[in-house]
Amino acid sequence: MSVLLEVEGLKTEFLTRSGSVRVVDGVDFVLRKGETLGVVGESGCGKSVTSMSIMGLLPKGQGRIAGGDVRFHGKSLLTLSSREMRQVRGNRIAMIFQDPMTSLNPVFKIGSQIAEALRFHLSISRKEAWSQAVDMLTKVGIPRPERIAQEYPHQLSGGMRQRVMIAIAMACNPEVLIADEPTTALDVTIQAQILDLMRDLQKEQGTAIMLITHDLGVVAESCQRVVVMYAGQVVEEAEVRTLFKHPRHPYTKGLLASLPQLAGERKRLDPIVGSVPNLGEMPEGCRFAPRCSYRTEACVQIEPDLIQLEQGHKCRCILYQGGKP
Repeated sequence: MSVLLEVEGLKTEFLTRSGSVRVVDGVDFVLRKGETLGVVGESGCGKSVTSMSIMGLLPKGQGRIAGGDVRFHGKSLLTLSSREMRQVRGNRIAMIFQDPMTSLNPVFKIGSQIAEALRFHLSISRKEAWSQAVDMLTKVGIPRPERIAQEYPHQLSGGMRQRVMIAIAMACNPEVLIADEPTTALDVTIQAQILDLMRDLQKEQGTAIMLITHDLGVVAESCQRVVVMYAGQVVEEAEVRTLFKHPRHPYTKGLLASLPQLAGERKRLDPIVGSVPNLGEMPEGCRFAPRCSYRTEACVQIEPDLIQLEQGHKCRCILYQGGKP
């Protein structure tokens, strides 16, 4: 499959009262045409900041890209002007944000918000944009689309608002869709419906999806490859089956061990001790070392690189240089 999006050595910093803090530190991955790439990790690991860096949506005066590159079809997005980036954003690369209630404008009708994106990127008439907006509401499984198009965000349920967000994101047939926690705060039944909807639209339009989540169950069901992030870095990358059957990084093993088992012998959950380090006060050596049960003396002295283990499987762990944990 051809590569659509390349993130290489991405470094993103935020300005704080105590100085500059690096939130994303040397992130690398690629997204290929038609695939779903899962990006997982605890809250605060840099998943959402990575997506905002790709989309060029970092808050002005607070966040900046300090290094690396983001390429779309081989062309750097970081060299585009604001006007050029607006032509890409929402058109060729679209995003579903984490909270649809804060992402939708409360004073505009649903149909108007979908039509606005269509008119901006496709230069079509107001009437045609409205007709296509209603068609998109039908595509995402919203009943009575003509009526819903005339309503406001507060009149819809959480699941319906998320469907509207998907309709806005997919309206211009983007090549890449970044979905940031698209099923958060939804009940299990609605979660399944949203994931099914995204898969159906992907098959229909051939869209590549970058799925950001902390839910490994969603990853197992929806993704072909997985990137695991911890404290602003990628610590493991593999195909989804490989990751679940043969996790290599101690953090990935800890995430999988903390999942409840519904079948077989019951056992106590094995949580990861400690918490994610303060991004402004990173520990020496490996960032996961203070929480790692495999750590050695070298782990707290040397910061490991992301190394290739097998084809398509990468891991950031010093223990693999001298043995397998």
